[in-house]
Amino acid sequence: MVLMSKPMFQGQIAIIIPACDEEACIGPVLDELLAALDPEKFVVAVGVNGSSDRTAEMARARGVWVAETPQRGYGYGCQSAIDLVATAVPSVRAYLFFAGDGASDPYDIRKLAHAYEQGYMFVLGARTAQPHNWRTMRVSHVIANFAVALWCGLLAGRWFKDLAPVRLIDRKLFEAIAPREMTFGWTIEPQIAAARLGAPICEVPASERPRLAGRQKVSGVTWRRTFLVGCLILAAGWRARLRFRRARSAESRLPQKELVAQPHRSA
Repeated sequence: MVLMSKPMFQGQIAIIIPACDEEACIGPVLDELLAALDPEKFVVAVGVNGSSDRTAEMARARGVWVAETPQRGYGYGCQSAIDLVATAVPSVRAYLFFAGDGASDPYDIRKLAHAYEQGYMFVLGARTAQPHNWRTMRVSHVIANFAVALWCGLLAGRWFKDLAPVRLIDRKLFEAIAPREMTFGWTIEPQIAAARLGAPICEVPASERPRLAGRQKVSGVTWRRTFLVGCLILAAGWRARLRFRRARSAESRLPQKELVAQPHRSA
């Protein structure tokens, strides 16, 4: 089920924010984000997934697009917002994924958007290579991300510094990937797929901030929880590698003239 609110503006890049039980922080996150964005270039959509609080109401009060789904999971929230935006705002050319708990810095959006304008179809906001982020991420989170990024690189055939949640994906590339991992594998599947499909990829430095309120669901938790989630991500990565193992010659690949980007220019 999708519930819509009337947006204040339309744009070319959609900021996708998955949110589950984030009533305490989604309002301030959206206030800060909207104040930093150029309304001619960006549109914001929140995908509320499996929430039991007033997350959707708080987001809708800010005038952004809001999609709701009863299915709990990061990917379900992202996909519900994407489905809404793809239909309601056809001018959108790319999706930029952003945290709903305050962990993402709006300043980083400029870096990812700039890389996209230079022709990159998949842009990652790498956090683990920035020492100032380590205090926020905790040792277990940094180690886990380095390990998962290494596994991702082995499967993708390309080195990655981070399994970055803040990322920008060109719309055509996203549609070619057609993600299937809707929970813990949501981030690793597109990274492997984009590399296997030959998409132009780059990583830019990104910040990791403490969440504003509420409870962490994946990162910043116990070692046991981190290990369990890590294993689920590794398994999802292997499934993605099997799915895209013949991507360079299979029919799942986009025609080269569509996949190889030309520099994107803002309107």
